[in-house]
Amino acid sequence: MQSLPFLVEKFIEKERLFSRKDRLLVGVSGGLDSVTLVRLLVEIGYQPELAHVNYQLRGTESKRDEQFVRRLAEELALPLHIKKIDTPILLDKNGGNLQELARELRYAWMEELAGNSTHSTASGRTYILTAHHANDQLETILMNLFRGSGLSGLKGMLPARNLIRRPLLFATRDMLEAWAQEKGYEWVEDSSNATDKYNRNRIRHELVPLIQELFPDAVRRVYGNSRNLAGVADFVREQADKSIRKLIETRGNEQWLPIRKWKTITGNRFLLFDWLSSYGFSPDQVEAAEALMESQTGQYLESGEWRLLKNRDFLILSRHLPRAENWLVLDAPEGLVQLDEGLQLEWETLDRARVAVSDDPLVACLDARQISFPVLIRKWKPGDYFYPLGMRKKKKLARFLIDQKISRSEKEGIRVLESRQRIGWVLGQRIDDRFKILPSTQTVVRFRLNKMN
Repeated sequence: MQSLPFLVEKFIEKERLFSRKDRLLVGVSGGLDSVTLVRLLVEIGYQPELAHVNYQLRGTESKRDEQFVRRLAEELALPLHIKKIDTPILLDKNGGNLQELARELRYAWMEELAGNSTHSTASGRTYILTAHHANDQLETILMNLFRGSGLSGLKGMLPARNLIRRPLLFATRDMLEAWAQEKGYEWVEDSSNATDKYNRNRIRHELVPLIQELFPDAVRRVYGNSRNLAGVADFVREQADKSIRKLIETRGNEQWLPIRKWKTITGNRFLLFDWLSSYGFSPDQVEAAEALMESQTGQYLESGEWRLLKNRDFLILSRHLPRAENWLVLDAPEGLVQLDEGLQLEWETLDRARVAVSDDPLVACLDARQISFPVLIRKWKPGDYFYPLGMRKKKKLARFLIDQKISRSEKEGIRVLESRQRIGWVLGQRIDDRFKILPSTQTVVRFRLNKMN
């Protein structure tokens, strides 16, 4: 059997991870994985720099880990970087998951070190090395699978990504431990790794042993599959991008997916997932998007700053404005937007002959000559005025609302339609006389408020 140092060296060469000219920053906790990585690199002939983060979370144990790493660096005559972080205070301020916060802090610091030209080599590049191995790969893929991260999640971690290099990714933890014990090397154990408080630990302690009991070679086989899936994912990614570009219609700042066309495409569910997940929609929301296609016009889904709206035979993806901004931009001659829960605004441009003027205050038929897209829908504000239909003189909107006996709470929800810095319609109340239909009008823009039950 070939020695572990030989296998690591061949893996580095095969994956073109780094060269002897490069500066290598190794994240070292003091545990088996990172200590073994450092010692393997030294045996192969590299001179890495050690980077240790003391999160000050485990009292004397944290101090012990730091001292161990200091002794390791001294023994091997390697440069050492130490970072102390008051993690409990940061966690209290920022909240969130402790493991995620620790990871973000560690990588941010190491990227800062990587950008420090003081330690850069003359002709090489700087890389951040982690001790992730095949067991970590199995855990990562299982977590991605349960989270519904799709094909890209099933390829797991890559040997190289940006500045990060993982020279042990092919090796199992048993291989690392056997080599370290054979050499008589020491390491420290992190007591938090034994707890089942975190999902990854539960997968490691409970699920993985069961899988290995059923499939003893699972770690190695899953790693092999992950490499194959990485190639498949890259190929599918390229093909999906081409299909999405052909399928999606870009209209201004919106993306329109034609539902009927989507239904005829092979692999349409994957394309829908791929398109929406890139904008932050969860797997459950992507499934709901398929149901949205069969819903009535005006129904929608939201994810962060993005909104997916059903409008006739299309799903329309666009950025939606936070409620606090209280305004919307209508940049097309027809469409539909959600104003509030249970209230939509629909509009279309029609020939005058097709329009029957209505007295319904929820409908506004305006002369298209007076409308210039984009049109602004916004909350009314003090100082606004307009020319109420039938009046030749302007009137302060505040006075108009008083005359209409609009309550204070109702006033807060009043919106106006503004075009060319003129109010054309007080939504649900009255249109502006300057925008009314005239005998010479040939084209009408009809706006309608839809109240959803």
